[in-house]
Amino acid sequence: MAQAASKTCEICVSSPGHNYCEQCDQLFCDGCKISHLRTKMSKNHTFLSGPNINPEVKLYCKEHDENFIYYCMECSLPVCKICAIKNHKKHDLSEIKESLESIKAEVKIDVETKIKKLQSNIHDIAEIDQGTHTHQADVQKVIQAIREEGRHLKEMIDKKVEGLIITLKEKDTRNVKTLQSVGNELKTALDKAKEQQKFYQDTQGIKDTTKLLQKLKQIKSQIDQIEEIQIPIMPSVKYAKKTVAEGEIGKLFGELTFG
Repeated sequence: MAQAASKTCEICVSSPGHNYCEQCDQLFCDGCKISHLRTKMSKNHTFLSGPNINPEVKLYCKEHDENFIYYCMECSLPVCKICAIKNHKKHDLSEIKESLESIKAEVKIDVETKIKKLQSNIHDIAEIDQGTHTHQADVQKVIQAIREEGRHLKEMIDKKVEGLIITLKEKDTRNVKTLQSVGNELKTALDKAKEQQKFYQDTQGIKDTTKLLQKLKQIKSQIDQIEEIQIPIMPSVKYAKKTVAEGEIGKLFGELTFG
C-alpha cells in the first residue's frame, strides 16, 4: 500500500511520487510513470496527479461496489470478484498484490536497464562533442577554400579585363598614329600643290615665250612629283559580349561533398 506521508515514488524510491496509478494502487514519479505506461501490461492504466492525491483511499470497482482483488493479465486491468466471474471468466487472473509485485519488479528492471544502457553510452557524448568540433572546423576550412577560389577566379577575370583594355589601347594608339601621319602627309602634299599653283599664277606676267615654257615645265615637274595620298579605311572597333549561364559559372568551382 502506498504511504501518503512520504509521497515518494514506490518504484525508484528516490523521486517525488505525485502520480497515483489507480489500477496498481501505487505512487509514481514522472519518469517511472512514463516507463509504466510504456509497458504492454500497464499501458492502459490511469493516473491521478497532483499534491492532494490520497492513495490511502482504497480504490474499488464502481460497477459492483467491490474491492479489486484480482488482476486480469489479458486486459491489464484490476477486477473485483464479480467482474472476474462476469467479464473475465476465461481470462488469466492473478491476485492483485502478486501482479503489483510482478509489475513493480518489471518496471524496476526496465528503468535500471534503460539507465544502464544510457550510462554505457556516456563516453559517446565526448565523441559526439569532438566530432562536432571537427565538423565545424571542416566547415570553416571549406568556406575558406571556397572564398580563396572565388578570389582567384576574380583575379583571373580582372587580369583578363585589363589585358583586353591594354590590347585595345595599343591598337588605338597605332591607328591614331597612322591616321595622323596620313593627315600630315596630305597637308604637306596640299601645301606643295598650292605653292605650285601660286608659281603658275605668277607665270601669267611672263612675256618671254622661252622663259614661260621653261617655268611651266618646272611647275609640271614639281606637280608630278607630288604623290596622291590614299585615304585609309577608317578603323572600327566593337566588342561582342558573351552570354554566360549561371550553370557555366558553377563549373568554374569545385563541388561540395557531404559525408
